Amino acid sequence: MTDALGIDNDGERMIPAFHRPSLLYAEHLTRYLAAAEIVRGKRVLDIASGSGYGCSLLAGTAASVVGVDVSEVAVSYAARTYGAGNLEFRHGDAEKIPLEDDSVDVVVTFETIEHVADYHRFVAEIDRVLAPGGIALVSTPNDLEFVEGNHFHLHEFVYDELLELLAPHFGHISPYFQATWQAVAIGTLEQFATEGVVQAEIHNLAPLERDQYLYFYLVCSREPTDATVPSVLALGGHHSDRAIQQRDLGTQGRIDALQTALAQAHRDLAQAYHDLDTVRATRSHRIATGLSSVAGRLRLARR
Repeated sequence: MTDALGIDNDGERMIPAFHRPSLLYAEHLTRYLAAAEIVRGKRVLDIASGSGYGCSLLAGTAASVVGVDVSEVAVSYAARTYGAGNLEFRHGDAEKIPLEDDSVDVVVTFETIEHVADYHRFVAEIDRVLAPGGIALVSTPNDLEFVEGNHFHLHEFVYDELLELLAPHFGHISPYFQATWQAVAIGTLEQFATEGVVQAEIHNLAPLERDQYLYFYLVCSREPTDATVPSVLALGGHHSDRAIQQRDLGTQGRIDALQTALAQAHRDLAQAYHDLDTVRATRSHRIATGLSSVAGRLRLARR
């Protein structure tokens, strides 16, 4: 079942109509912003294109874009919402991409490979549809940092494992990384009141080691390439200390209420045991117990 927009907010894909603005929105959009220049003038495949927002962004610079997704609902939504002259959406599987051999110059696969059962076949399919001189942009979560228990993910990768998977198909891999920090900014009301590019000097006050990044972002090619990924920073959802405080107070209130209810349940149970012991100690209970025992022996004797 889908809502009025024709697509569910099921947590599997980012949908701007549901998630904008938020940190989730910023994480996903940043990947496509970083790819926009690499795909300029190219024939592009976005595999697992989801709701289609990324294809739409890439179509602003690419010669043509084909978005492929395993969900027919997502394909239908993307076509209705983002359809354009140089943009097409198709239903298809990552393990059998519905494109001809050597038919695209760039394959964009963001947060896809962790969903694919036969990821070796998926990488071979990327290799198959890429034309000579083609580039694959591969983004996927870092298993050492990503939250545990995502039931949509079949397999998450560590850095060396991912490179080992891609190396047989791509002799040249340039590693980039995507991280999420809390950001503190100073600027004018005009700068921060409108969505768009903000010119600001960035100071990295929290440097990370390689395995601390939340996502890998790799530029893969068979031959050497001069394609580079620009550094892009996107401000996600508004961080409000007051909202966090109110949320935490609300959570603590619910915890206190549950603890009170649990304590009362323990008292009620203790009282019930006390009442039961009181009944057992009465003369009438002893007589009833004795009669029950005699009745039981009589039934056995009749058999």
